Amino acid sequence: MAGFTPRSRTAFDDHWRRIIAEPQNVVMTVEVDDAVAGYVSAFPQADRQEIAHWFGRAYWHRGIGQAAVAQFLTLHRRRPIFGTIVRSNAASGAILRKCGFIPFGQDTGPDGEPEEVFRLD
Repeated sequence: MAGFTPRSRTAFDDHWRRIIAEPQNVVMTVEVDDAVAGYVSAFPQADRQEIAHWFGRAYWHRGIGQAAVAQFLTLHRRRPIFGTIVRSNAASGAILRKCGFIPFGQDTGPDGEPEEVFRLD
């Protein structure tokens, strides 16, 4: 859930092909009114399990993200699970907190952006 740099459609499609091809990755597409609103995923990151989510701007501040992450966590029960956000993305941090995650530490992303790490046991 850290920040993402915009990329070309080809790079985006290649990125998602790699994600879906890995059997240890779990991806849930979130739909609202028959339209794709975003996704929630879990994947191994270094020595831990990580969760990520993304929702289109039209779906922000409507409770959709929190509901989707909460539902995903009932289906994907591996714990502990960590979530990493760009520190400036307060909304993503709020979603994690409302779903029971607690602050665990701080990091710096590959682009130098400060990040906050959350953990759910």
